[in-house]
Amino acid sequence: MIYCKTAAVLLFFSGAAALSADSSKLSADSSKLSADQTSVLEDARAYALQYAQQLPNFICTQITRREISVNNHYAAMTTTENINHDVIEEQLTYLGGKESYKVLNVNGKQSEGLTHMQIAGAISTGEFGTIFTQVFAPDSHATFTWDREISTRGHRVWAFKYRVPREAGTAVIDRGSNTAVIVPFSGKVLIDPETFSVLEISSSLELPGAFSIRNVERKILYATQDITGKTYNLPIHSEIHMEEGNLIFDNTIDFKNYHRFSSESTIHTGDSVQQ
Repeated sequence: MIYCKTAAVLLFFSGAAALSADSSKLSADSSKLSADQTSVLEDARAYALQYAQQLPNFICTQITRREISVNNHYAAMTTTENINHDVIEEQLTYLGGKESYKVLNVNGKQSEGLTHMQIAGAISTGEFGTIFTQVFAPDSHATFTWDREISTRGHRVWAFKYRVPREAGTAVIDRGSNTAVIVPFSGKVLIDPETFSVLEISSSLELPGAFSIRNVERKILYATQDITGKTYNLPIHSEIHMEEGNLIFDNTIDFKNYHRFSSESTIHTGDSVQQ
């Protein structure tokens, strides 16, 4: 999910539950894929839909760098001016398949009693599997097309484009006017054809021209991380871009210090360490 606590609130969820679907096959519109491409995509779907259940209980550090800019229009010239930026450090706990957050500091200053959802501006959740369900669940009715084979971060990957139709799309709620629309979204997914793990997934909302929010894009990168001697494919970096009116919101998120959850887990906050 992506939330923006300004004039609008964005709620990302799959509306696919209202549809009937064949739960075992790709959409018929994906039939132009080769047999090998279809096989890799189906194995990646199985991997993605079991992803959250296969993760251990763990703790990591989430560092979010946010910038808010404003577009200024002067005759034939447009300039962009940065009007606010901050850095938020949080402890992210993944327990029983669910994420929870503890705000450690904002701009280097400890924040007592501030919760993740109370942070003003654009924030996000769901990097640990929700986006996979939105794209790969059979009821999403996503259609996939072949893009190309590329090399990224030392991996040979297969890139597929996808599109989720409006009927199974995302609700976008404008808090200022109390209006909501259901919109389709599309993007790209990079899959390791040997392990079937997702190494990158991006999404872009297809918003109506008259809506106050003009652009929402998101990209999440995954890589192998070690947790007590076992390796897991986990988020390492995420980017969010959103435009509303003349305001531009850009978030970059880094996930670090993965370790298994226990009652004595170590929390890294800035240069200090808490038990």
